[in-house]
Amino acid sequence: MALSATQLTDIQADLGISDDEAVFTDAELNRLYARADSSYTMAVAMAIRQLLITAAKFNDYTAGYTAEKKSQVFQQLKQMYEVWLAEAGGGLAPLVSGTLEQDFIEPDGTSSEYA
Repeated sequence: MALSATQLTDIQADLGISDDEAVFTDAELNRLYARADSSYTMAVAMAIRQLLITAAKFNDYTAGYTAEKKSQVFQQLKQMYEVWLAEAGGGLAPLVSGTLEQDFIEPDGTSSEYA
């Protein structure tokens, strides 16, 4: 089932995306909704998780008297992810500190195929 036009508008608003921004296409939002088994709140959490991946690549920098801390974007998205994840009732792994390698190692020492 696809998102209705109203739901597409709502999900963009819930993600803080204005009409003039191209962050997610309608097709990408519908794909997230399908992956979330038609759970609107889980689809929003999954979209924020994807934004977190991009935000993790941001760098803080200082040039003269100017400083920009883009890492704040990551922290704010992380907080919003956890809010939406809790509202959706879990289902996705919470964000925890650790290395990428640690996240893909199962307790028995084997690697997971899809974390």
